[in-house]
Amino acid sequence: MTHESVMEATKTKLLDIKAVCSPDVPVVYLDYPVYDNIGDLLIHQGGEAFLRENGYNTLGQFSIHEFARRVDKKQPHLALKPSIKALDDLVSRHRPTIIMQGGGNFGDIWPEFQQFREMIVSRYPDSKIVIFPQSIHFHDAAQQKRAASLFGAHKNLHIFVRDAASLDFVRDECGLPTALMPDMAHQLWGRLNTGEPGKAQGVLVQERRDKESRNEGSNEGGFDWDELFSSRDRFMIKALRKWQIIDNPLRQVVPNYSLWRPYRDSLVSRATERFRPYAEIYTDRLHGMILGALLGKTVRYTDGNYGKLHRYANLWFQGSDRMHSALGH
Repeated sequence: MTHESVMEATKTKLLDIKAVCSPDVPVVYLDYPVYDNIGDLLIHQGGEAFLRENGYNTLGQFSIHEFARRVDKKQPHLALKPSIKALDDLVSRHRPTIIMQGGGNFGDIWPEFQQFREMIVSRYPDSKIVIFPQSIHFHDAAQQKRAASLFGAHKNLHIFVRDAASLDFVRDECGLPTALMPDMAHQLWGRLNTGEPGKAQGVLVQERRDKESRNEGSNEGGFDWDELFSSRDRFMIKALRKWQIIDNPLRQVVPNYSLWRPYRDSLVSRATERFRPYAEIYTDRLHGMILGALLGKTVRYTDGNYGKLHRYANLWFQGSDRMHSALGH
C-alpha cells in the first residue's frame, strides 16, 4: 500500500466516532492543553478540526485551569473552583455531549489531569461523556482498580483508546463501551503544508531528553521539541495559563480559548517548519512519528522506555511504504 492510502484510511477511521458522538447534539470540549507539548497541541488541533469539519456545534472549549485549582502547590491535588457553575449551566441548559481531550495522560503518571477527568465524570452522571483516543497507563494497581470502579459506575461514558492494552482496561476492568481509534492528530492529514515535492533532503534526528529516553535524558547532537521554545514562549504560556487561573471577569466577553488558539497554532507551525526541509525523520517520539507521517516523510522510528511507538505503528501504519522500524538501525 502507498503511504497516502494508509493515511487516508486512518483519517477515515476517525469518522466512526460519529456513531457514538452524534453531530446532531451540541458538544463542550474540556481539557485542551495550555502548555508546550507539541504532541498534545497536535492532538487538540486535530480534535478541533474533526468537530468543525463534521458539523458539530461546539458550545465552548475549556482547559483544566478554568474549572480546577491546586489545593496545595506542593501536591498534585485538585479542587473544583466556583467557576464550574458555568459548565453546570451549559450542561443543564443544552444537555451537550461532554468531550475530553485525547492523548496519553490517562492514568497515574499525570495525576492532575486524571483527577480532573475523574471529577468531571463524577459530577455529571447523567451526561454523555466521550473521551477522545487515549493511551492508559497505571503504575499503582490500587489506583488502577479505584479508577476502573469510578469510571465503570458512569452509565453513559465512552472511552476511545489508541492501543490494545488500553482497550483491555476500559472493556474488561471498567466494563465500558470502547473502541480502538487512531490519535486525533490524524484529522490533520491533507491540511499541513508539506512543501515543494522533491525539495526536502537529509535526515532530522529527534531523540527524547526526558525521563522516557532510553539514554536517561542524554541527547548529543539530536533535536527535541524543547528547542522550539524560547524563554519568551515559556513566559507567554505561563501568562496565558495564569489568566485562566485567576478567573478574570473578561473571560465572559473574551473566552480564554480565543486567546490561546492562535498561540497554539504558532507553536504547531514551528514544529512543522522544523520537519519540512528534511526528507527523512528518525525519532523516538510518538508525535514526531505522527507529524512526520502527516508531512509525508520517510520515518524511521524507535522507542523510548515504554515501547509505544512500535505498538502504535503496528496498529495504524501497517502497509505504509514510508514508515519503518529503526530497531537495529
